[in-house]
Amino acid sequence: MFQVAVSKLTGIIQTEYKVEGDLRRRDGSTVSVGVTYAPLLARDGRLVNIIVDVHDITRFREAEELKSTFISVISHELKTPVSLIKGYAGTLRRKDASWDEKTLRESLAVIEEESDRLNALIDNLLDASRLQAGALSLSMDDVALDDVSRRIVAKFRTQAKKHHLVVDFPPEFPAVQGDEARLEQVLSNLLTNAIKYSPDGGTVRVGGRVLPDAVVITVSDQGIGIAPAEQTRIFDAFYRVDDAPTRRTQGTGLGLFLAKAVVEAHGGHIWVESDPGRGTTFSFSLPRN
Repeated sequence: MFQVAVSKLTGIIQTEYKVEGDLRRRDGSTVSVGVTYAPLLARDGRLVNIIVDVHDITRFREAEELKSTFISVISHELKTPVSLIKGYAGTLRRKDASWDEKTLRESLAVIEEESDRLNALIDNLLDASRLQAGALSLSMDDVALDDVSRRIVAKFRTQAKKHHLVVDFPPEFPAVQGDEARLEQVLSNLLTNAIKYSPDGGTVRVGGRVLPDAVVITVSDQGIGIAPAEQTRIFDAFYRVDDAPTRRTQGTGLGLFLAKAVVEAHGGHIWVESDPGRGTTFSFSLPRN
């Protein structure tokens, strides 16, 4: 692409040529740049010099890629629950059919589950938007994470019939200062991942340990695991591991992004350890009172 600009002060005609590309650094990493070339001409048309202006456009590229990914992921993830809700609702209201009570209950259960899924997706999107705007608020109070974990695991047991869910905390586990609803969200996202990515079942364990200045919560599974090359990126917004099992699993790639943001907003740290084919352990630490 190019632009033609005429200098009103000198009458020199300058034609600007703009290109974009990637420059490779000595360490092997790349940086995206936009380069503008402008010839500086004398009044008689002779080339006097060439002016080159280089801009780092990495953030712009990342924003464009994020926008494209956002549209692709959301359009796909919204379509499934909306289609199911519409399909079951349309079937139930047919005038030419009479449904027995079991069919009605099962159909309404699907509608309820897909509505919950849709609501969770909308909540995640709103939280991601608040994060980007720097408006993720916390309501701090004493939180007993062992009790919170037991409550969440009890809820998940009704949804994970193939998994053995275990809660393992030492006695008198100390409370921490935190936003209970947000920390519940972190644990729910980690448990959802653990169940989702161990499709053959196995043990999913939620536990805690106490350090001198922090508590550490872990969620481990016996699932498909995460390759080492992917482990540094799984906390990025909309990022999903690119392999066959993951592609068959629904998700937006927002759960871990939001978990990381919430933990760090509490002054904590989150990390992952994984052995591909044998399981994954997510851990996060929070400062002690």
